[in-house]
Amino acid sequence: MEPNKLAEIASAEASKHEPRVTTKPFGSEWGTEYWGKWQTISYALYNLGVKPGATVLDVAMGVGWTTVFLAESGFRPTGIDIAPASVAIARDRAARYNVEIDSLAADMDDLDLGQTFGAALVFDALHHSVRPADVVARIAAHLAPGGWVLFGEPSWLHNISPHARRTSKDEGWVERGVRVRTLKRDCRAAGLGDFRRFYEGTQPHRGRALDFGYQAARVFAARAASAPKMSIWLAARRT
Repeated sequence: MEPNKLAEIASAEASKHEPRVTTKPFGSEWGTEYWGKWQTISYALYNLGVKPGATVLDVAMGVGWTTVFLAESGFRPTGIDIAPASVAIARDRAARYNVEIDSLAADMDDLDLGQTFGAALVFDALHHSVRPADVVARIAAHLAPGGWVLFGEPSWLHNISPHARRTSKDEGWVERGVRVRTLKRDCRAAGLGDFRRFYEGTQPHRGRALDFGYQAARVFAARAASAPKMSIWLAARRT
């Protein structure tokens, strides 16, 4: 197994009892960023016509907050993650919420679950892989005909982010930005098409002048190209 994957597994194991991790995205340490991203996920899935009751594959779910939120939204999620500790946290979270999820340890690079899903979510996951084209191909193979996959990943700015570089150095993870053009190319090669783009809204803010101006600039920049801390959102359908 590649060193970066071993580092992810070890990091999850070391932090599996930390409240900061087990309660993500709740708590001031996480800020408000993830709530805006969940809002985008929810809007996109319903806009794409993914119906309540649909099966949804949550790829590299981490500690499973998106998996539980999918269940709370009426979907039937299956979450996978390479780290067994993350899978355990996700199961505990589902029990606290009293919702049903399927969850198992699996590597997205060579995923083979022997079943297909009505949709898939890949949030903050693809940029950790050294073989993103293989990940996209494996996800496509797990989609039912006509099924959608929604990607939400950091833009190319992640490549020059000091925080991302520090995390990669300290933790041993892969931290790479994702370009829309490259992601579309990998999707086409995997038999995915009919692309749809989605965009995040602003973060909450207080001031009327500087704060508002900063948020407005980020929104416009994200639509034109990319902006710091704003994910690129791309949906593709199995044709």
